[in-house]
Amino acid sequence: MKNKTIILGITGSIATGKSTIINKLLKEFNPEYCDADKLVHTLYEPGKPAYHRIIEIFGKDLIDNKTKYIDRQKLGGIVFKDKNSMKKLTDAIGNIGIEVKNIVDSWIADNKKIGIVEAVNLIEANYIVWCDEVWLFKVDDTIALERLKNRNNLSQNEAKKRIKSQVSWNKRVDYANFTIDTDGHINDIYIKIKKLYIDLIKN
Repeated sequence: MKNKTIILGITGSIATGKSTIINKLLKEFNPEYCDADKLVHTLYEPGKPAYHRIIEIFGKDLIDNKTKYIDRQKLGGIVFKDKNSMKKLTDAIGNIGIEVKNIVDSWIADNKKIGIVEAVNLIEANYIVWCDEVWLFKVDDTIALERLKNRNNLSQNEAKKRIKSQVSWNKRVDYANFTIDTDGHINDIYIKIKKLYIDLIKN
């Protein structure tokens, strides 16, 4: 009889430390992993249908002259300050959920022990229906602001717009098994995360 593949969903707004923590889990435990947000980027690489749709909507100025890829920084500058533009982008990219589900199904078919799905919109996109457990990361907005400015080289105003565009953690908390505050030092946070992870794979 096959053991059940555990699917762990990790979500939280931008700059809550999700990827940093997950990278530590990957290094120590080597679970299967799908970053839904990065998967989205592959759907609008040059030659893909979404690439042409995005250029048609937002213009050729988005194309990087050297790489011919869409400049995500420029695209973000447009969509994060305007909900209508964000909806146009989402419609242009298409149903990313199908791609995520295919990856989850492959883990289950291969009888993998555990797989992590990371997505900012894990709850809103209803990826949680595939998850056995959901962790919600939260952080104080002032800390998120500084992280975002430093990480993405954004101005104060640009960083504020991106944070404001996110769904508040308290609107997601009811869907999460655990809510993790990432205001503190990363090593202290990871000690707590590691315990949660070990408890999950033991069950």
